[in-house]
Amino acid sequence: MDEEGPKWRLDHADNGSAICQQAACKRNESKIVKGELRIGTLTLFDNGMQRRWYMAWRHWGCATKHQIAGLKETTENDPTKAPGYDRLSPESQEQVRLAFEEGMPVDKGFKDIREDLAKTSRKYAKEYRDAEGYKADVATRAAACRGGDCVSDNTKITKGHLRLGILVNFDSDHTSTYYKHWKCMSEYDLACAQMCYEKGEFYGIDQIPEELKEVVLKTFETGEVVEPPEPRIAPLKSKTSRSKKTKVKREPSVSSEESEGPFKDPSDELQETISPSSVTKPKAKKPKAKRRLAKEIDSGSEAEPEYIPRKSRSRSSPFKDANVPVEAATSAAEDLIDD
Repeated sequence: MDEEGPKWRLDHADNGSAICQQAACKRNESKIVKGELRIGTLTLFDNGMQRRWYMAWRHWGCATKHQIAGLKETTENDPTKAPGYDRLSPESQEQVRLAFEEGMPVDKGFKDIREDLAKTSRKYAKEYRDAEGYKADVATRAAACRGGDCVSDNTKITKGHLRLGILVNFDSDHTSTYYKHWKCMSEYDLACAQMCYEKGEFYGIDQIPEELKEVVLKTFETGEVVEPPEPRIAPLKSKTSRSKKTKVKREPSVSSEESEGPFKDPSDELQETISPSSVTKPKAKKPKAKRRLAKEIDSGSEAEPEYIPRKSRSRSSPFKDANVPVEAATSAAEDLIDD
């Protein structure tokens, strides 16, 4: 993967998680406060197994002479062209101008913490230096633009716009297409597309409208990007809602004979139809029986005879209520013994 964006850039830190890469700050794990002015260097990480680019940040006071010299070289000694300069506060811009004059930061303790300017780090357009081909076509649906300020602003290519397609090989058998607005192509893209056109390997010219075809051909002839016209988008047809017809119900007409005659109150007719005999009288409620107290029940009831269970009765013990005299019973027993 090639590097994306400029080698050095300036901004106000969008968060407070980045550790300053200056030796002493790195040992102490000193972090750059959110909103603080910082300088970043695009650095390649390669450990033999993994290779990627990352941004190494430093406090503005920890910037080196090499970083300031690199900024001066890439911007032709113009601080206003430094990447991210337009997003800095006026105080930070003044410090950058002084650093360009002196070759190093003048105020080592300058921080200028501005959380109101702590936005997401700006994204920069990437140069696809391993492209296998180029084409021109008209966008059929929205797609991300990979060039210019559209990357940082997340601007998309909308339907109907002319765009440049860059074919990039991501493995041995497949290619992926990255798109840019036709006006967003870089000088490198234009030079490579011109070379493909001269070789007859630029695709898609015959499939686009004539007015856009003229834009492409004029761009290759002059060597300067010609901005295409805005697409003509047909207005959407408004759906006409059908009005439902409401049926009006006609009221029955009253004849002249029915209308004649004296007016009668309808309440009088109701009173005539209801006879007094038909009116049902409410039933009289029966009086509830008085409850007797427990004392009254006990006093009024007769004493019941004592009940003796059958098992407890024995033949030897006579019944209390038996009418046989005791003497007759003993004599009968003696007679039985004599016999």
